[in-house]
Amino acid sequence: MKALLDEHAKGHNTSIDKVMEAMKYEARGDLAFVPHYEEPIRYGDEKEFPLIFTEHRSRLNREGRSANTTWYQEFKDADPGDEKWDDVIKVNPIDCKKYGVKSGDRVKVTSVQGSIEVTVKEWEGTRPGVAVKCYGQGHWAYGRIATMDYQKKIARGGNNNEILPSDYEHLSGSTARHGGLARIKIEKI
Repeated sequence: MKALLDEHAKGHNTSIDKVMEAMKYEARGDLAFVPHYEEPIRYGDEKEFPLIFTEHRSRLNREGRSANTTWYQEFKDADPGDEKWDDVIKVNPIDCKKYGVKSGDRVKVTSVQGSIEVTVKEWEGTRPGVAVKCYGQGHWAYGRIATMDYQKKIARGGNNNEILPSDYEHLSGSTARHGGLARIKIEKI
């Protein structure tokens, strides 16, 4: 990798360190080529968006069409903290108290990217300062099961893509969406 980055840098009349900087990496010199810690990139000011948003995949999802099946919605509670026929954001009870919400409340979840509306679930399995939501709900035009009202295009929950900034891991080109890329705030509706 070092040889390829060196070749790329020379071809653009720059240094490997400048290439690493352009790709949002902190490491410079030889440290860039050995295992090391990089501070995570998070979108949103901590004061305005106090919670780190992360997501997980449902154990019921094997491919992209599961949300439009009755068995998926009926057994959704197989995922720890999730609820049947609902889309929840799991928040630690300490944070729920801090933000004046409780299980069953509808909340607006806002990031620098956008906002969604979901049901809050007090769940001790979520670390304080973090909010977790399953990926795969929030369809508004996918089918009669995946939506709350297909004819009126009313989504069942919120689509995580609406609140996740579009960013990439610049060496591989992979989508950078896991690990708390976005900071959010939640407000009771």
